[in-house]
Amino acid sequence: MISTTIRLAPTLASRQRQSLLALLPGILVLLAQQGAAALSTLLLALFCSLLGEMACLYLRKQPITLAWQQPACLLSAVLLTLLLPLNTAPLALAAACSAAILLRQLFGGSAHGPFHPVSVSLILLAPWLPLAAPADNLPLSLALLLGICWLGWRHLLAWQAPAGFGLVLLASLPLPHASLLLQPAWWLLAGWVISDSNSIPLTPKGRWLHGVAMGLSCLALSLSASRVDIAGALAASLLLSACAPLLDKLLLLPPTRT
Repeated sequence: MISTTIRLAPTLASRQRQSLLALLPGILVLLAQQGAAALSTLLLALFCSLLGEMACLYLRKQPITLAWQQPACLLSAVLLTLLLPLNTAPLALAAACSAAILLRQLFGGSAHGPFHPVSVSLILLAPWLPLAAPADNLPLSLALLLGICWLGWRHLLAWQAPAGFGLVLLASLPLPHASLLLQPAWWLLAGWVISDSNSIPLTPKGRWLHGVAMGLSCLALSLSASRVDIAGALAASLLLSACAPLLDKLLLLPPTRT
């Protein structure tokens, strides 16, 4: 049976382009709010990612045109632009983009690595990056949520994980200091990191548990410190990704006979 994901996005490049398109509302909101600062950060991230991708493809003796034909590097650049504060030093931003590209290429390119390359690159460079969660931003959060809904409607992401994540955030509203719904970083994690097909359980129940566990991790980080560090949430996402095969194995075990 051919899944709806394959029917709507028959190639990896097509899925990447549509994931990038889903970030367009968020980018437009950021540009409208921050102007030249956001534009310069975005252009630097795109340039460094594209250059790094072309260099890796050249060293692997592959056509450098794949850098824009399969725009995984551009997707990583946009995610880093939205995740990192705009006051990030240009050298640190360039290092984060280069690390994400290199890590993905080390695993053989797109759709091969067990972890999201953006998460790993930010964890590795955490001592040199300002990874405090951005301030509450309702317009940007709504724009990212719109992108997630569009990806779900197009069957381009495992919707159970962001749904479980969102339910935890909704349940946390009565708690003090738990305004996670207004923080764009968490919606970026929900829609483009923890729902990545390479680092999420295969079973629907496993994806629900994955999303709920990620939401609880972010909630715990928010309640335990006045200054939430994105690195903690990213570390939790990597740990959950590492547990995905075990979770699938447990959920796929045949029932025991009594």
